[in-house]
Amino acid sequence: MDILRATPAEHPLLRNLYPLYLHDLSEFGVEYRLDEEGHWRPDFLPTWLAGAPEVHPLLLRFEGRIVGFAFVGQAPFPYMTPGRDFRMSEFFILRGERRRGLGRLAARAIFDRYRGVWEISQLPENRSAIAFWRSVIAEYTGGAFEDTRVDDSPAQVFDSRRPPAPTRGR
Repeated sequence: MDILRATPAEHPLLRNLYPLYLHDLSEFGVEYRLDEEGHWRPDFLPTWLAGAPEVHPLLLRFEGRIVGFAFVGQAPFPYMTPGRDFRMSEFFILRGERRRGLGRLAARAIFDRYRGVWEISQLPENRSAIAFWRSVIAEYTGGAFEDTRVDDSPAQVFDSRRPPAPTRGR
């Protein structure tokens, strides 16, 4: 799995992928809607493409093809809990690439790339995302994570700098 920071030349690719992500989220009762001109609102993509040092727009590539994207906020990113280093704000795998372990590979590679205290929250209605993140983070940390709430949504907090404690056999 290759994790690539999107360059300005790749911003059109993210502009094409982002509406697919919003379409998927609209299933869960969030406020994403098409306006009169067919644009999704609200549109947070400009925040991710602005080039600020605290935002990391990432393209996920596997075997030479783009399979999704992730948007990672880094402190002092304004949309994260103080005292945390990173926030997985948006994470998307194309439908045709799902259920093949690519999301798990991408998440692990991102956690390894950006070491620190992470927070990841999910929409309360998105049970698949909640189960996915709990499973991935439990596996990654050896169970050393906090299952909590952020802005009244399910969330996980963990430190990617600490390897899980080795388990001892009897």
